Amino acid sequence: MINGVYRKSARFYPFLLVLGICFIITTLYIQNQKASGYLSKVSSRNRVVEEQDSVQRRENLKKVLAKTHKGLVSLNELNENVYKKFGYEIISPTLPVPTLKMIKEPKCGEVFSEWQKISEQPQPEYPPKGIPAERKDEFLLYNYTAVNEWYINDKNSEKGEKPRLWDKLSEMVTWPKEKLGGLAYGTDGVSIYNAMKFHRLDGKSGVVIGSMKPWVEISALLNGAAKVLTVEYNELKIQDEFRDRMSSILPINFVKNWKIYAGTFDFAVSFSSIEHSGLGRYGDPIDPIGDIREMLKIKCILKKGGLLFLGFPLGTDAIQYNAHRIYGSVRLAMMFYGFEWLGTFSGDTEQPNDLTSERLHSKPIFGFFQNTVVLRRL
Repeated sequence: MINGVYRKSARFYPFLLVLGICFIITTLYIQNQKASGYLSKVSSRNRVVEEQDSVQRRENLKKVLAKTHKGLVSLNELNENVYKKFGYEIISPTLPVPTLKMIKEPKCGEVFSEWQKISEQPQPEYPPKGIPAERKDEFLLYNYTAVNEWYINDKNSEKGEKPRLWDKLSEMVTWPKEKLGGLAYGTDGVSIYNAMKFHRLDGKSGVVIGSMKPWVEISALLNGAAKVLTVEYNELKIQDEFRDRMSSILPINFVKNWKIYAGTFDFAVSFSSIEHSGLGRYGDPIDPIGDIREMLKIKCILKKGGLLFLGFPLGTDAIQYNAHRIYGSVRLAMMFYGFEWLGTFSGDTEQPNDLTSERLHSKPIFGFFQNTVVLRRL
């Protein structure tokens, strides 16, 4: 009798099992629907908040004005008409240089491979005398950069600048900073030495981007640097007794071997070099963002927290084609991406200056001053 009851009960087990599974599935479905509804509401609220924040940001950017050759324009106008077209977006309405984020930052491999691809393109025999019409918007930041002509052919001219003084390094280490800086832009050139003295380089290794005369390298050594690598288009013959501290490499070889150098340098220096990148003056490829590519390359090879000593013309945004660019509020924002500004140095004092709008735009259009900006890699 007992066995018969067990047999009858056993027949109900599959039914009960199926019923239990159905109950569990139904319960989970109901919970999932509730959760989906809740998440949908949360997502909807988040979208509303994001849209409200976006509207508020645009309104805030409309209230902040930056100086251009066209006069004062809102940061919102620059954000929409310049930065977004170049893949950036303002995240903080700082002045005189707005703070940007890159919407989709390329990886270091992409940065170097793109540079190499551009550098290997066929180049004209003589540097072009005018900006290519199809690239004009990019060169002139969609008309927020002034332009006039100043043509220089340093590719073919016998009078073009050539490397020199690399066999005089033992003499140069005895020179005062005024004589070293005088090899570049007189008093402005001394700004590199003053910046390095303020931000000492003791025991650090660094890289110099572009160097015809080794006054920057010597300035670094005199302020404590242990080793300096120079990236230069010309072959450099370094004095024998300095080869344990100084070396050089061609840009193409540096790019091909970028992984060796990625994140290894404590500091980088460029004075009167980057502003020429992409203008063709030295036979380099025509590239509207040649200078910005250089900044991305430098960001890749610096250690986090590494210093960049950057000397180029500061003023209101302009291009004197093909001589150089002048950096104002608009282009500086893209150049400074990924870095924190620490100070600006002149040759007149060893203390840093504040980079105010008044000082940056103190010269008339096409006027500039050549100071050293010190940036820290974020």
